Amino acid sequence: MKRLAPWLLVVPLAAIVAWVAWSGRRTREDPAAVLHALKATAGPALPEPARERVAARTEAGRYDRETLYELIDGAADAYLERGFVACVAATYTLRPAAPGGAEVEVAAEVHRFGEAAGARAQRDAEAPPGARPVAGVPDAVADGQVLLALRGDDLLKLTALSPDPAAAEALDALARAWGKEPK
Repeated sequence: MKRLAPWLLVVPLAAIVAWVAWSGRRTREDPAAVLHALKATAGPALPEPARERVAARTEAGRYDRETLYELIDGAADAYLERGFVACVAATYTLRPAAPGGAEVEVAAEVHRFGEAAGARAQRDAEAPPGARPVAGVPDAVADGQVLLALRGDDLLKLTALSPDPAAAEALDALARAWGKEPK
């Protein structure tokens, strides 16, 4: 009996260790799937331009499928049909790039869609007739007053709130800042 007692303690302990090791291998998550899930829950992010350019920025408003109508009442249905998930929006006041210029106010919205195809379809539907590609910003088009850019399943929409010759440069600067940020 004295020889059997240590084995009665060691065998169940070894069985528990083997079960824990087996369970750990079986439930290990795919790192790519975990990263994708974390990015999806983080939601869309606004551009972060150079601090010396930003004179002011309003508090960011967040919108989902239920509250999108508060931001874009007339066009919300089109966004929802294309798989809209979430949005963050704010208004920037940007200092002029050159001395003597005027400040430019820009409304910025970043819309997250369920798939990149939905974001692309919305960008194509909203692109202004005279839109041109934006240098240094892939998948972006602008007409000087409105800029639309894509990054994965996110759509950036920038709108200059007043007609100003410096508006196009301000929109491009915000889009470049957004394009450099990791998604």
